[in-house]
Amino acid sequence: MTQTIHELPKPAPIFDQFLIDPNVVYLNHGSFGACPEAILDAQSAHRLDAERELVRFYVKDSWGKIDRARNALSGLVQCDPKDLVFVHNATTGVATVLDNLDLNEGDELLVTNCEYQACLNNFARTADRTGAKVTSVSLPWPIKSEEQVIDAVMSGVTDRTKIALLSLVTSSTGIRLPIEQLIPMLKERGVETILDAAHGPGCIPMDINSWGAAYTTGNAHKWMCAPKGAAFLHVRSDLQDGFTPLVVSNDALDLKGAGKKTGRSGFNHAFDYAGTDDVTMYLTIADCIDWFESNIEGGVNGNMQRNRDLCIQARDLICEELGCTPPVPDSMLGPLSTIDLPSGNQTAREIKDRLLSEFNIQIPVWGTPSGTIAVRISVQAYNSIEQYQYLARALKIILQG
Repeated sequence: MTQTIHELPKPAPIFDQFLIDPNVVYLNHGSFGACPEAILDAQSAHRLDAERELVRFYVKDSWGKIDRARNALSGLVQCDPKDLVFVHNATTGVATVLDNLDLNEGDELLVTNCEYQACLNNFARTADRTGAKVTSVSLPWPIKSEEQVIDAVMSGVTDRTKIALLSLVTSSTGIRLPIEQLIPMLKERGVETILDAAHGPGCIPMDINSWGAAYTTGNAHKWMCAPKGAAFLHVRSDLQDGFTPLVVSNDALDLKGAGKKTGRSGFNHAFDYAGTDDVTMYLTIADCIDWFESNIEGGVNGNMQRNRDLCIQARDLICEELGCTPPVPDSMLGPLSTIDLPSGNQTAREIKDRLLSEFNIQIPVWGTPSGTIAVRISVQAYNSIEQYQYLARALKIILQG
């Protein structure tokens, strides 16, 4: 059964402010995000401002503009602005932390089987370089409770464990991990945490200061709808001395002196000026927060609640249509949910391709830790319940066909 364009369900009204192809039912915000046209215009304005007088921009004006973005973002993720710097994506944040760790042969690096593959690749490279060992623990699937996750993670801790990588929300399965319990439990065992909050700002409420992770990194170009390349790295204040970017720039030998001239710490200065680089994606983070406040009821926080509510509603209707059981408790969900599909003779790739080619639905279909095939929904402001009703019908047709 091939659907025609005029039969596609209507998205939410705010869809008109995005540049997404209206001939596609776009249900995959969690992979790359999507940026409102107004924010792209704001970035263009920042770029034009720089190009009018590049010396003035890089030597003088950019500092205040970067601080505006830093202050806005730190208020959202609940941390001291001076502890937060900008990087191009969360994977860069993880790689930067690993480059700053003092690791030796035999040290252990703890990860789970649900971490983002690019981050795992950086852990593997670090292990090869230092002689450290990567230990991976398997999270259960389906999951009945947060205690199962806690038990699985803590089972991998030994006297040699130096650092643990935990996702705030796992990318492949959409699980909101119980990091409030895990971070202090790991710390009590002498293990610091890298918190991968790629799905963090604008996805679920964050409180970095309260959580106490050694390092937290997250993307603004996903759920905050910023331009691509806008992300942050938070380094706890007691770990900032000597902490440097992956690439150091002109002021690297006198960061304190340079910081005095620009009114910031050496830690901030090292990341705020990395040579001739496009920083406009960072500057638009403040514009994104303003856009949410002006266009979405309740602003960023209201949108997070709306997305979560719609995600659970959509998950339930898909499960009812397909006769599935929700694999994760509601308490462990934000705006993402992964749903096991009934077993059949089609591969994940075949189902995904048919959803796109026959129904114009863009959504990930892939494997789970237990080997099942699942579809992952990720709800943003432009999605509607009608789109998920359409998805449920399409899945039923494909799986029964």
